[in-house]
Amino acid sequence: MPLSEHEQKMLDEMERQLFADDPRLARAFAPKSPPRRSGRRILIGLGAVVVGLGVLVLAVSLPAVWLGVIAFIGMLTGAVYAVTAPGGSSEGDSSPGNGGGGAGPATSGGDGTFMRKMEERWEKRAGDDPRL
Repeated sequence: MPLSEHEQKMLDEMERQLFADDPRLARAFAPKSPPRRSGRRILIGLGAVVVGLGVLVLAVSLPAVWLGVIAFIGMLTGAVYAVTAPGGSSEGDSSPGNGGGGAGPATSGGDGTFMRKMEERWEKRAGDDPRL
């Protein structure tokens, strides 16, 4: 169900306010550009799939089930290699630094400090902080 014109305006205003209040949080939830795939990775992956298919046909002609399994795994690996982006960090936001606002290592703390910080920020924004 599409939003009404009034609801769309309110949503746009809330988005602008979010960017003004907390740009780091807004960047964390902003849609990221899709990762670039290089033609070389696609060709290597496609080559692995074709070679794996050839080995699979050979494995069917010979009574070698183990060779067919290896060929299938090679084909699957080649396909995954072709469609995934190169390894490493894709964005500079999740670099190892004490940003304190990203969804990276700060969320993995088991002591609840991340949630406590977020609750404190929410209370400060709402003006309901009982400690003030």
